[in-house]
Amino acid sequence: MAASDTYTELVGRLGKWILLLGALGALGVAVRWGVRDAAGFAIGALGAFLNMRWLANGLLAPSGPAAGLLILRFGVLAGASYAILKTFGISPLSLLSGLLTASAAVVLEVLYQLFYART
Repeated sequence: MAASDTYTELVGRLGKWILLLGALGALGVAVRWGVRDAAGFAIGALGAFLNMRWLANGLLAPSGPAAGLLILRFGVLAGASYAILKTFGISPLSLLSGLLTASAAVVLEVLYQLFYART
């Protein structure tokens, strides 16, 4: 298996982990704190997913403008988060919690690699 195939599989699994954690987390937040906070969590998880995909695509095929776009994505994410928070009155904590699903997904992927994908 080529290194790029392994990388592509890893990125795909990370995306699935983020979406799974986002869905489960949004359901849990909806039960505990309500629909508005669940929407904030889900939007944060979607932002984490899009950020991860954007980063992965920039690293897989880096070209001249790709480096600038890697930095620009933080500004886009921050601007979109600010607009969502102000427009919909969503709790910043729920949005931030959703963004952290990417970190939890990395932990799950490490555990997957340690216990399941040993070669």
